Amino acid sequence: MGGEVGILVKPPSRRAAVEAAEGVRRLRPQALLLGLPEDLEDLIAELASGSRLDEFEQMVGRKFSSSEGFLIKEYEPVLKAIPDLSGLVDVCCYKDSASFRRSVEKSVDLAVLTLRAAVSGRVNVEDWLRLLKADVEAAESGLEKEVERISEIAWEYDRVVCISDFTARKIREKLEEEGVKPWIRYLGQPYHFTPLEVLKRKLARGDVDKEEAEELIREHVKFIREYVYRKSFPEAVEEWSEKNLYWIPRSRDMGH
Repeated sequence: MGGEVGILVKPPSRRAAVEAAEGVRRLRPQALLLGLPEDLEDLIAELASGSRLDEFEQMVGRKFSSSEGFLIKEYEPVLKAIPDLSGLVDVCCYKDSASFRRSVEKSVDLAVLTLRAAVSGRVNVEDWLRLLKADVEAAESGLEKEVERISEIAWEYDRVVCISDFTARKIREKLEEEGVKPWIRYLGQPYHFTPLEVLKRKLARGDVDKEEAEELIREHVKFIREYVYRKSFPEAVEEWSEKNLYWIPRSRDMGH
């Protein structure tokens, strides 16, 4: 009998990942669904059974490319919490492995375009839009498979927690159509979308012109140069949000 699915929306910031780990410990679900490729499940099972995180990361490095390992870094606080939940929570990964790899490949291509723009100061908007549109379309096509897997697992447990990105609303809508009862909680708030996230969201809605796209691309290059070059991506995103939302008191400063 299907139960309740809690969707924790985790932006790619360090604080959001820490809050996700705290949420999992507090909610004590029967099943935890991670937005990581399905073929990572066997390694996560070893982590749950007692492998150290550094051993897990080495195994990931041998099985996946360095770019895939970089994306997995965003889950590090959650992965650290998994051994403590051993025997209490079944951990599953719901990302389609093929779609995940295509996304990784596009991330590498985007990094090349970013470096080229940073060095030359020139932006070929058509190249960027072509790549980003393909990325958005691939994410949309992969979402159907992901929701099917989430729904299948949800019907096997009474309490499920799913860690998602900002596709959570679409996941909730599709789960409701399947008769599953989902709720959503946003983590790491307030959060400021990075320039590339803004551009992708606009592309998904089809409401961006070339001039606006170039402005966002140049902002992305600036973001990479001024933040990501100095620290890990989750920490860079967090610093970016705090600087751009300087006028909003952070929740931890308000005693939350």
